Amino acid sequence: MSVASTTGLLSSAAPELKTVGKSTMDRQDFMTLFITQLQYQDPTKPLDSTEMASQLAQFSSMEATMQMSDNMKKLLDYQTSQNNLQLLTLLDKNVQAAGNDLGVTAGVAGKGEFTLVEPMEDATLYVYDAKGALVRSMDLGAMKAGTFAMTWDGKNNGGQVVADGLYRYEVKAIDASGAMADIKYKMTGKVTGVQFDSGKAMLTLDNQVSIGTADVLQVM
Repeated sequence: MSVASTTGLLSSAAPELKTVGKSTMDRQDFMTLFITQLQYQDPTKPLDSTEMASQLAQFSSMEATMQMSDNMKKLLDYQTSQNNLQLLTLLDKNVQAAGNDLGVTAGVAGKGEFTLVEPMEDATLYVYDAKGALVRSMDLGAMKAGTFAMTWDGKNNGGQVVADGLYRYEVKAIDASGAMADIKYKMTGKVTGVQFDSGKAMLTLDNQVSIGTADVLQVM
């Protein structure tokens, strides 16, 4: 039998490769492919020892990289778990965070503060409920530049205590030219809960306000 016909028989005997839906190879895939290559190699052109050594070196490098990746993932998972445990120490502590949300619990409103970069000719404080409805407005008059405490007694414009829930405060101020002020807001509340949403840690303030840990400015 000729060499050409022998090669043809070997080629026809090789199993047909089918797509299994994987876009990357793992350790087992690499070894299966390597062994299959040796099993069905052309007997007239066996795999060169240098090429074999190169492929084994590639496998060794891939193995080391995958092990390093596995170890890094374990380290990151451990660090995340430790960070999450540390968040539990914030329970029942007051924190200051960026934002202008307020929680009202048992008729007591949370605290906040706002900063004016420039003096304002006139300013008004507005408080809205979770649906965006106005519940309270207070005239603050002319104000100097600086940081001011937001004080709200938890009552609406009719003098009635509002229901417990989530609220938002906003200050609208105009300067001497009639331009609206750019105002920075902060809020303060007690941490009453810690949740994890899709791996992201969230804090609940005053049983009402939900914030991300990145929003926390200081623990008080």
